[in-house]
Amino acid sequence: MVMAMISCNKENQNIPTNQNVTFKNVSYGSHARQVYDIYLPKGRDTNSPVILMIHGGAWKAGQKEDMNAFKDLIRNKWPEAAVVNMNYRLASNTLQIHHNQMMDDIKLVVDHLKTNRLKYQISNKMGLVGASAGGQLAMIYAYKYNNKIACVGNIFGPSIINDWNWYNSNNPWLGGYVGDILSEYVGQTWDTTAYKSVSPYWNISANSAPTITFHGNLDPIVPVYQSQWLHGKLKNLGVPNQYHEYLAFHSLDATQSSDAITKLVQFFKGYL
Repeated sequence: MVMAMISCNKENQNIPTNQNVTFKNVSYGSHARQVYDIYLPKGRDTNSPVILMIHGGAWKAGQKEDMNAFKDLIRNKWPEAAVVNMNYRLASNTLQIHHNQMMDDIKLVVDHLKTNRLKYQISNKMGLVGASAGGQLAMIYAYKYNNKIACVGNIFGPSIINDWNWYNSNNPWLGGYVGDILSEYVGQTWDTTAYKSVSPYWNISANSAPTITFHGNLDPIVPVYQSQWLHGKLKNLGVPNQYHEYLAFHSLDATQSSDAITKLVQFFKGYL
């Protein structure tokens, strides 16, 4: 396999389509975190689908490289698709970075890809995939901010941010109260309206993007019932969706990951 790799912002204006091409750390804004990696497949054209990946990390940690294992599986199982793996600004009360800024970052990436569509030779059709906090970001962006997202993959992401039992729990895996983390992401404490407004579950409509969800039934960080309820609401509203549950914690092993991405690719191919 031939691969061309070009770093930072120096993309060629004439990008070869007869080979795989990778651009690392493409800037989509002025902040150091506002970069993405893009993996362009050989043989692509303006009908080639795009999958945008969003990492987790409780909204205040993590990086795009955390999604590399899923990224590699997607590229292996769907070599015709372009894959984009993004960083975003992390939640910080000190820097006043919260939910709105993360939504802005996803929009900036989507807009940057559309602006460079002809140069990259990719389609406008896009699916989002996120893990953990990234799953929540992917869902809420598609459900509330961009009704042109074709489909969403949610890998054990929280869907009910105003789940007060979860909010008030002390989680040793997260190193403290869930509410401390959520308040930094939302930017407010105990504001029912604000927390509901950023909950994918409460932003579903009959026109929401088709969604496929994966969750471990032993997850100690994000309650599995949130994904079960999400599935139920999507189903009741007639939104195409799938839900797959694994004997797992807040992660999937290699076999489970391969199975999940196989299912995700099959699902996405119906909409991209």
